[in-house]
Amino acid sequence: MDTSALLIAAEHGTSSNFNPLRKNGNFKKENIWDKKSCYRYKMDTTMNPDSEETYKKILLKNGINTPVKNVCIKIPNFHGDQFASQCKLVTVEFADGTIPKLELFVKAAITIGEYAEQMRDVLMFEKEAQYFSKLLPEMEEFAKAQQGYDGFLEGLLPKCYYASDVLIVFENMTYQGFAMLNKAVLHDFQIAEAVIRTLAKFHASKSILSEAGEVLYGGWMQNGVDGAIKILSSKPTPGSEKVLEYLKKYETRGFLKICKLLPLDNQSCSMSLNHGDLWNGNVMFQLNAETKKPESCLMLDLQTIHLGSPAVDLLIYLFIAVDHEVRKKEWKNLVRIFYDQLGEVVIDKLGQKLKFSFEDLLSDFRTQIDIGFVFGMYSVFGFEALANIDGNAMNSEGSALDNLSSTIITSLDRTMEQKGSTFSENIVQMYNEVVDILSEKNNQ
Repeated sequence: MDTSALLIAAEHGTSSNFNPLRKNGNFKKENIWDKKSCYRYKMDTTMNPDSEETYKKILLKNGINTPVKNVCIKIPNFHGDQFASQCKLVTVEFADGTIPKLELFVKAAITIGEYAEQMRDVLMFEKEAQYFSKLLPEMEEFAKAQQGYDGFLEGLLPKCYYASDVLIVFENMTYQGFAMLNKAVLHDFQIAEAVIRTLAKFHASKSILSEAGEVLYGGWMQNGVDGAIKILSSKPTPGSEKVLEYLKKYETRGFLKICKLLPLDNQSCSMSLNHGDLWNGNVMFQLNAETKKPESCLMLDLQTIHLGSPAVDLLIYLFIAVDHEVRKKEWKNLVRIFYDQLGEVVIDKLGQKLKFSFEDLLSDFRTQIDIGFVFGMYSVFGFEALANIDGNAMNSEGSALDNLSSTIITSLDRTMEQKGSTFSENIVQMYNEVVDILSEKNNQ
């Protein structure tokens, strides 16, 4: 199913029954309990993620009354992760030994320091909580009322048992045959196609790519710009001068300048529901039992969900997660796969009209391509730097984003002599891709 599809249907009046957005794009904060989704968002300071009683309460809220024998809470060894939350693995063992253990994956809000306040200001946990507790059940209700609905919403996301603005509890999908691929390995065409098809089955809300998001997300984007400028200046390579000139416009408060490329009222496509952070680390794949190759996937981390052109998610994913040669040769084919999958859902399964053409999608892709290029710097050198960061460092005192920037620059300094020229060549290579994509439009 396509997430973009349902918002397109809702935003443009194709259905009077489904309206995922409230006034000014915000949700009503009602107290609801929907067993099909998860326990309704409501701040509850008694829900301590390190307490066995918390998970016993969550089971009861989900109608699971079976006596619990033991709750085991572990901290996973995630290196270069946990920038937006603290993760835990929880195993619930029941007194009745014939009942399988319940394996949970838990995200707890960062609680200390400036970064924690910034995350609260942009409603990181609240948005994800409201998605699972309010928006997803409404989407299911709308979709099930359509004659062509075939259950495509099921399996798109992990089952959510509880969601609040401080704690979100999911089914641990590793016990269902899903696995994370090596985040340092960029996706080939087969994997990219699976992600693109799933992207056409995703929904979100509330724009984060706006001026209000600069306090938190501006630093992440600026790290890519500043790092690229440092590399190109220190290790010049043929073509680097043009790229430096291109990047200079984003040298100061580049995030705000990027946001100006994304006006909701001046784009070719209808507004779509975007993930906002679709990269290697936010996708889990179901592996074939025999070949161990990925076949299908689901998406994780809905903390940056936002409204915008579907081109935004496509650009972020293609430039951050997909292998350069695959992207260079197949970018238009992958965009076409997305559009065709979107049309299949909107037209065939939901009985609605798709309000924009493939050419409209390509137009937004080109107009907004800078967002892909700038965030694509993480696939060139940023992943390697992030791998050296303990995610729990974000849960420390002081400016976490300043610490993050310093760590990335320090990492670059350590690797510049050995890998600087390669980084520089890859940045120029990605820039040439952008030029080719834009030139293709001009030559039509």
